Amino acid sequence: MPLTLRMIGLDDYTVHEDRQLIGRIRYATERSPGLWLWTCIVALPGPPFGEAGSLDEAKGRFVVAWEKFKAKHTAEELAKAFAEMNHANRPDRYLRSVR
Repeated sequence: MPLTLRMIGLDDYTVHEDRQLIGRIRYATERSPGLWLWTCIVALPGPPFGEAGSLDEAKGRFVVAWEKFKAKHTAEELAKAFAEMNHANRPDRYLRSVR
C-alpha cells in the first residue's frame, strides 16, 4: 500500500497508509543546519524515527523503516494500536459543553 503525505503546515506533513495516520515528517528549522525529521507514531514498541537531508530522502527512509516495523507486529497488534490512536485523536475529544 503506498504511503501518502498530508500537509499540516509549512514543511510539515502527516504520513498515512490507507487513510490511517502512521507518522510525521517535518523540516526542523530549530536545528542548525536544518534537516528533515521523520517518525512513526504508532504506539507499539520500537517505533522508528530518523533524519534526512531532504524531504525525498526522509520519505524513502520512512517507507523502509515502516515496512520493517510492520513486519515485526501482527495485523491484530497494529489494528489495536490504530484503534487506540484513532480514539485518542478523534475530533470531538476536546469538545466541552458550556453551560
